[in-house]
Amino acid sequence: MLPSRLKRFDEAGLLFALIVMVLAIGILHPEFFDLGSIKTLLRQSAFVGIMAFGMVYLVSMTEIDLSVGGIYAVSATSAALLIKAGIDPWIAVGLSFAIGAALGALNGLVAVLLDVPLIIVSLGSLSVFFGLNLIISDASPVFGMPRDHAFFVIFGGEFLGLPSPAWVLLATGIVMHFLFFRTRFGATVRAVGSNRNAAEFIGIRVGLTRILATSLTGLLCAISASMALAYFRAVDPAMGEQKELLVIAAVIIGGTSLAGGSGTVLGAFLGVLIITVIDSGIVFFGIDTNYARFVTGCVILGAIALDRILKRSRAASSHMQSHL
Repeated sequence: MLPSRLKRFDEAGLLFALIVMVLAIGILHPEFFDLGSIKTLLRQSAFVGIMAFGMVYLVSMTEIDLSVGGIYAVSATSAALLIKAGIDPWIAVGLSFAIGAALGALNGLVAVLLDVPLIIVSLGSLSVFFGLNLIISDASPVFGMPRDHAFFVIFGGEFLGLPSPAWVLLATGIVMHFLFFRTRFGATVRAVGSNRNAAEFIGIRVGLTRILATSLTGLLCAISASMALAYFRAVDPAMGEQKELLVIAAVIIGGTSLAGGSGTVLGAFLGVLIITVIDSGIVFFGIDTNYARFVTGCVILGAIALDRILKRSRAASSHMQSHL
């Protein structure tokens, strides 16, 4: 019971911190509460948050994928080029989903075959994917999307007064939460993260689970990329760069343990909002944007420190209860 209470406390603490930051910025800069600013914040959060939900699965397995930005870029560029070639946007986006999932699965497959951590493989595939993106795009932006097509109208616009990507973020978060806590696959992911050797001993196919999790993350990167394509109606060869930092930061800040075995999709969502609010605060306060990465890094270090403190607290509590 104690770990679940601590997790709820973690998420409540994140929500409290988010509210404090929002009020601190909004009171000094009331324009922060303008509807336009809120919509922009939600849209930016969606692009990172959808990818972060997949990273929750990987981090809970003690894995980290550094190539998510590259998968995001290749997926967006592939969809844009297919549309430019005359393929219907719905079909082009569907194919980009398959490409994203395949690139993610490739990461997992190489990691399994070489028997190395995913972070090592993705360190190389990060450059491979961004290089591939430059090749297929000829290092040039891709314009000329059919703006009046239903795909761009629906997902590049708004629904019930909010940006469509924000609704996709919400729907994806609900599905990922259910998958993580209410399905056999989610239980398998958590089991592998808790103790890989024990998982193998009881018959769990650890290699397959790793590949499926990386494929899922790649798919979510492609979904996020399609939302960006729908909104911007164009892609830039540099899109996706440094996205991995924001995604990993959101997951760690959100409370998914680096020690593995547990994760929180809701926490990742709150983590994304916190990062986006920090970035917005830097803009509203007129601080040099170069400080954005510095501040984000400091927040990551703080979240890692908190993760270790909570882990030790839980271990001490469990040890105490076992002796009662």
